[in-house]
Amino acid sequence: MRGIVTWFVNNSVPSNLFMFFLIVGGFFISYPSIKAEFFPTPDPKAVTIVVPYPGASASEVEASISSKIEDRLEGVAGIKKISSNSLEGRGIVGIRVFPSADFDNTVEEIKTIIDGITTFPENSEEPIVKKLEIVEKVLDVVIHGDVDENTLLSVTKSINEEVKNLSEVSFTEIYGNRNREISIEISENSLEKYNLTFDEIAFAINMGSIDLPGGVISSTKGDLLIRTVGQSYKGSEFENIVIRANQNGSTLLLKDIATIKDTFEEVDKFIKWDGANAMFISANLVGDQDVLTAANQLRNFVKNKKNDMPENIQIDYWYDQARFLEDRINILYKNFAIGMCLVLILLTMFLRPSVAFWVAMGIPISFGGALILLPMLGVTINVLSTFMFIVVLGIVVDDAIIVGENVFRRRIKLKEDNFTSTVKGTMEVMLPVFFGILTTIVVFAPMLDLAGDTGPIWRTFPLTAIPILVFSLIESTTILPAHLNHAGEWFQYRFVKFGKALSTARNYFSEKLYKFIDNKWLPLVKKSIKNRYQTISIFVGVLLISFSLLAGGWVKWQFFPVLEAEEIAIVVDLPEGTPITTTEEVTRMIEREALKLKSELNSENDKKIISHVLTGVGDQYFSNQEAQNSPTGPTAQAASTPHVGEVVVILTPADSRWGLTGAYDIINILRNRIGIIPGVERLNFSANIFSAGKPIHFEFSGNDFDDLNRIVNQTKSLLSNYAGVYDLTDSDKIGKSELQIELLPAAESYGITTAIIAKQVRQAFYGEEVQRIQRQDDDIKVMLKLTKSERDNARTLENLRIRTSTGIKIPLYAVAKVKEIPGKSAIQRIDGKRVVEITSDVDISKNTSSMILSSMIGPEGNPIREFKNILSKEPNVSFALAGEAAEQAEQLQDIFVKFGLAIFTIFVLLAIPLKSYFKPLIILSAIPFGMVGAILGHLMLFQPMSVLSLLGVVALSGVVVNDSLLLVVFVNRAKENGDNTLKAVIDAVRSRFRPVILTSLTTFLGIAPLLFNQSTQVLFLKPMAISLGIGILFATFVILLLVPVSYVIIDDFINLISSNKKGNA
Repeated sequence: MRGIVTWFVNNSVPSNLFMFFLIVGGFFISYPSIKAEFFPTPDPKAVTIVVPYPGASASEVEASISSKIEDRLEGVAGIKKISSNSLEGRGIVGIRVFPSADFDNTVEEIKTIIDGITTFPENSEEPIVKKLEIVEKVLDVVIHGDVDENTLLSVTKSINEEVKNLSEVSFTEIYGNRNREISIEISENSLEKYNLTFDEIAFAINMGSIDLPGGVISSTKGDLLIRTVGQSYKGSEFENIVIRANQNGSTLLLKDIATIKDTFEEVDKFIKWDGANAMFISANLVGDQDVLTAANQLRNFVKNKKNDMPENIQIDYWYDQARFLEDRINILYKNFAIGMCLVLILLTMFLRPSVAFWVAMGIPISFGGALILLPMLGVTINVLSTFMFIVVLGIVVDDAIIVGENVFRRRIKLKEDNFTSTVKGTMEVMLPVFFGILTTIVVFAPMLDLAGDTGPIWRTFPLTAIPILVFSLIESTTILPAHLNHAGEWFQYRFVKFGKALSTARNYFSEKLYKFIDNKWLPLVKKSIKNRYQTISIFVGVLLISFSLLAGGWVKWQFFPVLEAEEIAIVVDLPEGTPITTTEEVTRMIEREALKLKSELNSENDKKIISHVLTGVGDQYFSNQEAQNSPTGPTAQAASTPHVGEVVVILTPADSRWGLTGAYDIINILRNRIGIIPGVERLNFSANIFSAGKPIHFEFSGNDFDDLNRIVNQTKSLLSNYAGVYDLTDSDKIGKSELQIELLPAAESYGITTAIIAKQVRQAFYGEEVQRIQRQDDDIKVMLKLTKSERDNARTLENLRIRTSTGIKIPLYAVAKVKEIPGKSAIQRIDGKRVVEITSDVDISKNTSSMILSSMIGPEGNPIREFKNILSKEPNVSFALAGEAAEQAEQLQDIFVKFGLAIFTIFVLLAIPLKSYFKPLIILSAIPFGMVGAILGHLMLFQPMSVLSLLGVVALSGVVVNDSLLLVVFVNRAKENGDNTLKAVIDAVRSRFRPVILTSLTTFLGIAPLLFNQSTQVLFLKPMAISLGIGILFATFVILLLVPVSYVIIDDFINLISSNKKGNA
């Protein structure tokens, strides 16, 4: 290694070329080509199977769709978990695959099995099997105005074609529209009058509306295709289809017996934008397309289109993820620039300007090298990777500070020439610098493969930090020595006045620093060493007290920090079967309160607070989009149904209303104003971009709903007694009542079977799909059914005439009985068992989910106390944690295990250069005390700790090990030169005080702008910044006091062992 250092010192040209290559290659070539996204996109390794079964109840779907799929997939290698949601009209089966399994092979095996199932109901549609992929939304184009649905849809489709043709957009989807349908409605009286059946009418329609190839005529002029054309494509074209030719030569046409409507399917839903009818065009990306480029193109398109819109129709856009990303990354860049300036100023205060400059140059050089590697590692420019650049801003100059400070210490104190001081100064600290970086990399390594749904997201931290650290090591041992060899007082000579002032200031700070060291710190170290066992006891006491602050709830624990959104979603669920008019009334009441608040806040403040209000009735568009594009993987979405609604309050960008009103402030106002709405089953407020799930989420599994509901009701009652618990709900919702038809014995005498009744009832009430036609880009069903007024009357069912094969017509009530039973809106199953879930939010100002769960569930995950008594009453019901609690249990356990392995690896790496089994313990003993600073930092700044706080402690451990190793190495060298332990320790503390202080302060100042930034846009990352920033300040005190004391104690122990061995000898 000495030869490499000497070569670079003697050859400054290659070092300069290497430096320019890293800076230019990283910042000007690689960086512009790196994909930008808000959050790193994980691969969920999941498959969904959707089987539409129109008109079927949830229980029918469970029995005939979901359970069959589950049974057939049981035992397939590679499948980790099978869950299903049986809803009205469709079954959804979700499959999670083990990360270690061959995903593509598993998917192909699943497809083969599903294709082989032949026992699905006759009226169910083809299963749709697809891999789950997280689609990256760019933004939504909003088309809105006071016009009818046909006009709005026509304009939306036209604009959609233009958006699809934009070069940066992968694909688009239209939302807020209903599918077109040609509805052929015939009354029961008409069927009776003309002695017709649905089968006869369907047959006639298919015979009269058809295009059919007739073969090929081969002639001398070439082949001619034969085709009979007569397919109807519009409602009016179906009117003249002949149903029957009478003996008198007249014909019975379809329009004579039925009402034909070319309209939309009978789904009650609509979307309003600030009170006007609206539809959305969702512009999405797949693959490596850049969201920022696509967003700019779409914004310009909307801007140019505003003046080209039809009368009474406007165009706008929202849900601009790119702007959200830009705003947050710009804040991080700003903090980065401030941190860089603070680091440079600090270095200039204690080092010569030339040294400070070249030490600081290690930042862009290391960052440039990392930017070259990031695309190869699959890392994008996102909030987490940008944040990691800030985190390591101060750390990356640590080794450069150590090298630069040591070189000039030798140059000034030992009067060595430039070449000698550079080579010897670099080599003197090479060992601690190399192993310091190596141990820091080891500390980050556990984050490469953390368990849980959010685990893959944290890979961005080490994949960003490790390349930076590697290049910082390369820079500090090659490029930096080459420049230090030529560094002198050029700054003072070029800028005489400023240079002299700077030199005076530097000398002043250096003098004050060493006075503090000699007069204050070293006496404290000596006294602590003299009373070393009392000192250790005090440190251990402080450690225990700080951990008790966390355990006792003085410092709150929140597994995942809140990432505040710029949209507030108010989700409304009424009982299944509620008419659309009731849902609209409730949703409009919430909308009025939101619009009223919008007017108040926007008039009271100079800056706009609320920009728009989106209202959905019969649909929950925004919530479904959030569920589909969740960073932890897509989840099942609520179907469009009349009993659900949604109001979304869209806020202005966070920076424009900084210090005024946050999303959760508005939620509190609206929650108080809206209050409790009678008849509403669920009223949920949320404004969180990213979540690992609900803070409290229990899963109860079993086969009997009565057993499950007893447990669920008692558990909800128990949870409701805890302070801070709100929005407490369960997943077992009463669905629409179900009318079940059972055959009477009399049916047998007419030859009527269950299948005959089922088919004719379905034809009458759900309808029969007689044809499906393609009209331009619309896939249109042609549905034959009873008139709407008859379908909405329960008496129609009882009086429905059942046609037998012999032509006899029997009223349904004569051959079957109809009974009403309660139904389920959805039936959830996990691994073959029915599941009912309880979820709840927790107000962290009053309580935490961890404290609630710890009073109900023991350390090993087993229920305790009253919760245990509740579960013991139902032995057939199983319990499991889900959501955030399950993610926390899985991920924290993994962090502790892998961090423990990392600590052991560090012990091995430290034992090699220190040539001792005991001295690595001196360095490792400082790591737990970094946690003390992290806990106290969260206490002082009134911030709850989270998983990001622990990841900050992990990063902090690398700095602590690095600085502690430097101190121990210098003590060892002094002892090797003949000094006694006390003198070696004191001299090492004095000589290493400045570089330790500098490395700690640069780490702190690098992250300080983020630490004290009050913007809601960076609150999500603040816990990690607190752990590292505040933790390093306390760790510095530990390194410069506890490490010397620990060294002497270990030395006492080694001497005791040696004396015992001599005595035994």
